[in-house]
Amino acid sequence: MANVVTTAANLDDSLIELMDQEVIISGKDVSTIDPFVETKVDIGAEAIKFTIYSKLAVATTALTDGEDIDSVGMVDASVLLTPAEHGNVVTTTKLVNYQTGGKADRAAAELTGINMGESLNKLGVTVLESGTNATAAATAGEVAVEDLRGAYERLRTKKIPKINGVYVAYMHPAQISDLKDDYIEISKHTNQSLATNGVVGVLEGFVIVEDADVTPGKVSCFGKGALGKAVSHSPESTLTGPFDKLGRMMHLGWYGIIKYGKIDDNAIEIITGA
Repeated sequence: MANVVTTAANLDDSLIELMDQEVIISGKDVSTIDPFVETKVDIGAEAIKFTIYSKLAVATTALTDGEDIDSVGMVDASVLLTPAEHGNVVTTTKLVNYQTGGKADRAAAELTGINMGESLNKLGVTVLESGTNATAAATAGEVAVEDLRGAYERLRTKKIPKINGVYVAYMHPAQISDLKDDYIEISKHTNQSLATNGVVGVLEGFVIVEDADVTPGKVSCFGKGALGKAVSHSPESTLTGPFDKLGRMMHLGWYGIIKYGKIDDNAIEIITGA
């Protein structure tokens, strides 16, 4: 595919004339998923292994005085994630940057930064929604307190560890209005560290996270160990070029070698038809 270059002809005259205005990016947002994933970085590795150890059986039999206890074996399983390359780039020209008072390059840098956050977030949310433990909402087309209560019960029954004292529920913005009369504002919750972007409140043992990348009709409920992120090269901004003979073109983008993947499918409960 040929490279698309942003030139002066691509920009409206008003952008070129209004030199005193700040750069405005439509739909600016950041990733919400990374605070809830387990990241394992292994620079230069082709694949990164996440190891899961099964719990020991509960010990309810009393010990016998004077007799040693038999050791039990540890059982483990592993999930292998193979990082892949991800990235995006914008190419601008020296002329368009001069004619916009330097704003074209600033906008390109901000656009690619936003794109990096949104792209990584979409990758993580998509993996989370691939959980196989699905239960239909009690009322089609609506997520209710009872649906969350059921998901909480299922996670607790499986003894899935919580994240900072709560489970997490990812919802599309259209679903949040169904619960606004019920949830507790995040400012009233004791774990202030959870007040990350997208977190709107706590309800039925879940911290509620609003995310437009969530598939409408699905609610992803999960606990610790559900989602992993393998990193061979941390995503970062890039600035390359110029490669043309007069040095008129600049390439601004982002690049990383990463992989999101399910670590423990048991730690995910999907509410469908919500």
